[in-house]
Amino acid sequence: MVASGGPAEAASDGQARDSFRVVDRRGRQRFLASSTKPPVIHSGRTYPAEQRQGPEGTYLIFNDGDGNEKGGIVAASTTSSISLDYANAQAITIAALWQGTRGAAGMRIHGMPDPSLPIEQVPRTPDRIQLLHTTHEGTFLALNDSQGRPRIRLAIDGDDNPSIEVLNAQGQVVSRLPS
Repeated sequence: MVASGGPAEAASDGQARDSFRVVDRRGRQRFLASSTKPPVIHSGRTYPAEQRQGPEGTYLIFNDGDGNEKGGIVAASTTSSISLDYANAQAITIAALWQGTRGAAGMRIHGMPDPSLPIEQVPRTPDRIQLLHTTHEGTFLALNDSQGRPRIRLAIDGDDNPSIEVLNAQGQVVSRLPS
């Protein structure tokens, strides 16, 4: 792999650069470090940065051998995240956010869409598993059905009270421990 030219190249003249891009011998991007929200590269197409989820911040983007984005790391002033991707959508997101003395950290595992769909046709993928801790509300684990609806929730609230809830498809609690 070689570093690409232009503004992505490490500067030998002492000039600051906004990004650093590594491409393979075929010219395909394999890694990008950028101080601004970069475009998305997938299936030989480049999508504008405005279509990328996430805040303005520092981005480290990982691409497969075909140049398709497969995950990344984002660091912003009040949040940071790591994501790993399916063929055409996010698969796992791990994130932390904070403001003053309050914060949260969590992980979302998303359902996998039809991998043959181009990314502009991929419907919103539901969260299948959500794990969350907040400094003021406690810790939660939700196991969701194929529509993204919580069906089992495990929780320890901000006062350290544990609970387990089983929900029906309409979100109504059908069983709870402690009762």
